[in-house]
Amino acid sequence: MPIILHEQEGLKIVKNDKNKFCVVTLHYTADPRKRTEEWKREAESGMTPAQWAKEYEIDYTALYGQKVFPELATNKARIVIHPPYPEFPDFQTCWGGFDYGGRSPASFHVYTICDGATYAIWELYEPCGNVADFAKKMQECPYWNRIKYIAADPSIWWKNQQAKQGALTSIYELFIENKIYKFLQGVTDEPAWIAQMRQHWTDPDDPTFKIFDCCPMMVKEFEEAVYASTSDKALMTQNLRENILDKNNHSLDDCKYYMNSKPRLAKERTKGIKPFIKKWLH
Repeated sequence: MPIILHEQEGLKIVKNDKNKFCVVTLHYTADPRKRTEEWKREAESGMTPAQWAKEYEIDYTALYGQKVFPELATNKARIVIHPPYPEFPDFQTCWGGFDYGGRSPASFHVYTICDGATYAIWELYEPCGNVADFAKKMQECPYWNRIKYIAADPSIWWKNQQAKQGALTSIYELFIENKIYKFLQGVTDEPAWIAQMRQHWTDPDDPTFKIFDCCPMMVKEFEEAVYASTSDKALMTQNLRENILDKNNHSLDDCKYYMNSKPRLAKERTKGIKPFIKKWLH
């Protein structure tokens, strides 16, 4: 049985009788200034009930099974763009995101930044059982020559593929053989990416990450993404992290690699782009 060493409003110190570890639980109500309904209303502004429970009520299971991106349900009409799509000028810079899958789907999306907003504008989503065939389909993308780089799944650099001569090679090297030279290693920091997406969708009247409806698998995965659970044992040895359930998340992964690469559009380009997007919006 755990031994309670100290307890007062907002603070509890418990000692584990078996391993002698002490666990301190500090609730926001330990601060007298934070015990008012006015403070609580201000603090929980912009948060979902599950986010509030996790961040402030110390409920480690609050987010499990919760939608990661509820904005796709509440604001889909502004986030998902239907034809007619905006016509970008010939010099419009694009980027790519790529998540590899051999038997499971591989996901390749093309993105661009226009008038302060990021757009997912093209999708290739199918298993990459044959690198040569998949590479050809990538190169058939109408935006291919505008792509600056493709932030890719870091695992494609692993030398775990059998080459013709018997030596091990990587998926990356197989793509190089098929004239795909634009890959750079993506960053896998999922909590940082989720925070970025939340920032893009903070203002429901002006979402700054949008998806063309010709990318249906990306829309589907954003709609269906839920938080993964963490075992009690894992919680004892690591910090609680907001991670997405690792299932049907290939588009999300390629978006994560792209967004974490921190793409930037040259200032001189934005002057020529604004009239296009403003005309389309109005």
